[in-house]
Amino acid sequence: MRKVISALIILTAIIVPQSVFADNIIPAATTIKASPSSLDFSKSYKTSSENLLYLLLAAINEHNYLIEEIQFKTGSVLFKAYQKEFIASIAAKDGYNSFIKIIPADNNYNFSPSLLQKLHTYIENNNGISFQKVL
Repeated sequence: MRKVISALIILTAIIVPQSVFADNIIPAATTIKASPSSLDFSKSYKTSSENLLYLLLAAINEHNYLIEEIQFKTGSVLFKAYQKEFIASIAAKDGYNSFIKIIPADNNYNFSPSLLQKLHTYIENNNGISFQKVL
């Protein structure tokens, strides 16, 4: 009798998958986020920093994101998209090259990478436009 019971226990341990006994089963409806290393947070452009700032503002406006604060002197923009706040900062490398860095304000990188792709695509497509001051 003991041999039969021990054989049944061994047989059920082999047949039944181990995931049934696991405590940390991943539910099917989890959200997958992209790792920060795979996203393109900073990008360099061949334009002046002032022109890049205006291109960024136009890109934010084009995609109907909410601009909350603009600082022209430091070249930074605080905007809200998909119920999250983002900070975009622009710096000049030299007279004709500058770069932009867009990061989440709360340091939570759980957002869609399409937001960064949309802004960078708009800036790349309209990079030939130069803005002039109107007096």
